[in-house]
Amino acid sequence: MPALKRLVAAAMLAALCASVPALAAQNPPPKVEEYVPISQLPPEDQLPAAPLLIAAYSFVMIVFFLYVVSLSRRLTNVQRDVDRLGATLKQTSKS
Repeated sequence: MPALKRLVAAAMLAALCASVPALAAQNPPPKVEEYVPISQLPPEDQLPAAPLLIAAYSFVMIVFFLYVVSLSRRLTNVQRDVDRLGATLKQTSKS
């Protein structure tokens, strides 16, 4: 297992090192000297936030729901094991 963790860490480090030069090569956007309302910006510079916000919240809620379902199933299995162990202990104490 530690070898797998080291392999994943090395792959992540390699990906990070490979992406740094690509990020540095990008040209910075032109400097704006005064305030420009969003309605006057060209369409490619406008970023509607609502769809991104809805997508992010939806993703988080779905992941949270799946986590709760997974946790519920695991707790059900643990409760079943505890009940079975309790029944076994009662049977052995009677004998």
